[in-house]
Amino acid sequence: MQTLLDPMKRKETLKIAVAMISCILLARNVILLCAALTQTELMMKEPSNPGASWRETPPIRVIMKSTADWARIMFDDEVGNNTNGIRFKYVLACRWLKGNDSDDEISIGKSAWYDILYNLTVKKTGDIVAFNKQRNDFDYTEMYADIVFETNMGTITGYVWLMLAGQGITTFQLTNLEGRYVIWEETLSGTGHTRHVKRYILMDSFFRRWEISPTSIVVLTLIVILVMVLLGPVIPSRKGKLRSEKAAVSRRSATSDHARELDRAARSNL
Repeated sequence: MQTLLDPMKRKETLKIAVAMISCILLARNVILLCAALTQTELMMKEPSNPGASWRETPPIRVIMKSTADWARIMFDDEVGNNTNGIRFKYVLACRWLKGNDSDDEISIGKSAWYDILYNLTVKKTGDIVAFNKQRNDFDYTEMYADIVFETNMGTITGYVWLMLAGQGITTFQLTNLEGRYVIWEETLSGTGHTRHVKRYILMDSFFRRWEISPTSIVVLTLIVILVMVLLGPVIPSRKGKLRSEKAAVSRRSATSDHARELDRAARSNL
């Protein structure tokens, strides 16, 4: 019996191995096709323009929700030269959304800020969106500024500086008003002293939402269907083999029990 089962086992193992290799090769080819289709789709939507370095963004809403008495987000480098890859083009609007007092202020543009270098306070300027609620005013507020930026498309990422007061919690958010999606968001808490935190943003995020395209969904669905079709003949046969092995074991057990019964009967006759 064991001799008969071994060839069957080898045959089943070979079938499973062939099916798995076929699935892997199929998945690889389909993924390459999906990547090619996606790249073609992006090229059709956004024709390349090698001569353009700085590209104007759609209107972007800069939002700050905060319990701090002041906060800033700077779209500039440390010395005001815009080597960070993101700069102001023009401001569309700004206002408070909730929680502000009559003396609370919003400022946008090339604004001054202070950096501490080797225990010296140095005045610098940069493209800044800021609010100031006066000292020790920790009421919750929300404000926004709608701005059209320019981004350096010669780089993959740009960066911004988040400038935080010592107390309170502030949420910074960038939203594409044209596409109605959130480009980037982060929440930071005060640590008892002023902080300057650098954060990186993908340049392409200003222009399109990163998501799985319909083409990719269709291709992934086809992969799942084809894998099921290829593995379909293998899985049931494996189950059938297990059932046949269990039946053989039960038959051998029944034969052994019958032999023992006959042996007991023969002894009792003696």
